[in-house]
Amino acid sequence: MEHLDRLENQSIFIIREAYSQFKKVAQLWSIGKDSTTLLWLTRKAFFGKIPFPVMHIDTIYKLKEIYAFRDKYAQEWDL
Repeated sequence: MEHLDRLENQSIFIIREAYSQFKKVAQLWSIGKDSTTLLWLTRKAFFGKIPFPVMHIDTIYKLKEIYAFRDKYAQEWDL
């Protein structure tokens, strides 16, 4: 198994373990690269359907492209 595959599997394991320990959770999403990567991993951890709310953390950047990206994927991924 490649190094990145191991890291991905470890991340998915941690996400599932955290969810099993804390039922009242939400995921924060700033639409940045890090939080979008975490969102992708969370979707993989739960086979495409995240079982808890995802909250958009609005930043100081008010770009229409950010909101279009958020709206598109929130609908596509049922967030």
